Amino acid sequence: MSRNQSDGGPSILTRRAFNTATLVGGLAMATGGAALIGAPKPARAAPTRGGLLRLATHSQSTNDTFDPAKYIYGNDYIRGTSVYNSLTRLDEKGLATPELAESFEANDTATHWVFKIRKGVTYSDGAPLTMDDIIFSIMRHKDAKLGSSAKPLVANIKEVKADGPSTIIIELNAPDVDLPIMIGTFQFMVVKNGTTDFSKPVGTGPFTVKEFKPGVGTSFKRNPSYWKNGQPYVDEIEMFHVLDAVARANALLSGDAHMVTELKGTAIEQVGSSDNFAVFTTPCPRYTAIQAAVDRAPSNNPDLGLTLSYLIDRKRLLDTVLKGQGVIGNDHPIMATSPLCDNNLPQRALDYDKAKFHFAKSGFGTSTLEIHVSDAAPFSVDIGQLLQREATRIGLTIELKRDPADSYWNAVAGQRPYTSITFNPRPTYNMLLNLAYKAGAAWNFSHINDPALDKLIDDARSTKDQTQRLHIYSQIQKSIQDSGSITLPCFMSYVDGISKKVKGLVPVPVGNLSGFNFSDSVWLES
Repeated sequence: MSRNQSDGGPSILTRRAFNTATLVGGLAMATGGAALIGAPKPARAAPTRGGLLRLATHSQSTNDTFDPAKYIYGNDYIRGTSVYNSLTRLDEKGLATPELAESFEANDTATHWVFKIRKGVTYSDGAPLTMDDIIFSIMRHKDAKLGSSAKPLVANIKEVKADGPSTIIIELNAPDVDLPIMIGTFQFMVVKNGTTDFSKPVGTGPFTVKEFKPGVGTSFKRNPSYWKNGQPYVDEIEMFHVLDAVARANALLSGDAHMVTELKGTAIEQVGSSDNFAVFTTPCPRYTAIQAAVDRAPSNNPDLGLTLSYLIDRKRLLDTVLKGQGVIGNDHPIMATSPLCDNNLPQRALDYDKAKFHFAKSGFGTSTLEIHVSDAAPFSVDIGQLLQREATRIGLTIELKRDPADSYWNAVAGQRPYTSITFNPRPTYNMLLNLAYKAGAAWNFSHINDPALDKLIDDARSTKDQTQRLHIYSQIQKSIQDSGSITLPCFMSYVDGISKKVKGLVPVPVGNLSGFNFSDSVWLES
């Protein structure tokens, strides 16, 4: 990885070098861009100011929050990007671009990072942004009592300190070329130093909160002191939840919503063929999988997990359920189109003989296998039904336990032997691995505790040699695939619906609707 050399101090990680590093470690090459089905060409006119934007989302939780450390749902991310800012922001390629930080640079070993912070930024209550706010917003995730979902991500951070009134220095224990990407993720939204009460959030972002009802919806109004000149463009945003997919599509087609998340089934063709609405598709390595909790019976039996892996008809799922909007998976979290994917690993497919072999080896017998599914994990019901259908061919009885969405992630996911899990893509695969597969991580729903795997994940982050890095990622994929802890049949594109009056959206491969970060850039065509 090339850099501009200096006399031993921090040297600028050039844009070209940074892009190359990110393409190797991140998601930019894992996607093929976005498709806007039935949409007009992008508007060339200047953005229109004013209006109320209405958004219907597919998930709901009474644990809705404005505390970035507690973010789990896409709804949390949308609320966060509407009220707060991060130091960096992720673009269409999953790369870090300046946000509250005007620039960032690293030394030759990528262990010492310097962030230059914008001057004159204020919170919506008029208070100035300070370096102490930024330090607090990063280091609070190290507090074990907080229970932050980002705790594994800050383990490599040794120190965060101010160097004058507008410079932040981050010292790392080991190299991390992707640090600016990590700092741009939702958990690292900047809040005031010492904040513990998030019921009335104050941020530097484009909107303030007009009304917030957890589990019901949120309304926002423009922040008149937002530091981006002329933005946001809309006056207000209303976000509400419609769990039923048909009702959600109807909310769009009837004009009750300008944007909806997660179109499914025939609604994709219906919206795409309409005159006034369009399908907004973002290819990405998002997945819903069946995960086995390996610390309890019967899911601590690898052969039982491998039985499920050979009972899923992946192509049928892709073609009939996802309507072709995705990529077939191979029971590990790295998408086949990524340069990090080891495509030499045998591709798993529906195979009754192999399923019978592992089922017999498991000794599970005639017991009924329970798998928990929920609308909180998109398409998990469909995956469960496909497994249930094929399991009868080998004498395995599967019972699907359908759990309510509003309590699923807190009361069910990872707390039963077999549960359905959805992971939104992270800007780098190493970030995902740290959050989902390292021992003790908040989202390690399989409860894997494998020191060898932990070391591989750490080595992947700090290894700069391309050949060695690919070898490490190959070992990671094989370890996860062979563990029987996950049945990951497909990666699922984001398929959202929008009114053709909505302008300014760009595909960002980390989430719905511009990667959950559209509030200051979208407008309504008059």
